Amino acid sequence: MSKPSVPEGFAAMPLDGSFNDAFAPVYFRMGETGPEIGLQVDKKHLNPMGICHGAVYMALFDIAFACAIGHSIGKYTGTPTMNINIDFMAASKEGEWLQVNARCLKTTRTAGFAQGEIVCGEATKASGSGLFRLPDNLATALEMGDAGLPEAG
Repeated sequence: MSKPSVPEGFAAMPLDGSFNDAFAPVYFRMGETGPEIGLQVDKKHLNPMGICHGAVYMALFDIAFACAIGHSIGKYTGTPTMNINIDFMAASKEGEWLQVNARCLKTTRTAGFAQGEIVCGEATKASGSGLFRLPDNLATALEMGDAGLPEAG
């Protein structure tokens, strides 16, 4: 498989020893409406049928929804997943560029609600929605910088 053709403005998210590293490289850019997450489907993302495993879609939604909620509240903080619903619409093959377009719908004192789509060009691969827990200590969380990353304190 050739090196990914990453769209302009995307940069690889840093490796941090977390579960997300299993999907690396996962890409991030700050779009006009908020954070965007991208991934080129690699052999390691495939199931035994040779198509992108549904768990990869789930993980991409999880990352993108958390980023969208963080962007909405202006904080860089953990937001544990309470629920994600996914409608799978089309299979993805090795080499395809997947992009998650996610948006925060609403936040309350304790939760954030998000929805979005995974697309490859004009094709919608999946749609989803999620519910995430906001931390009790939100006021002390790091402010999110313009690039969508935590600002140094």
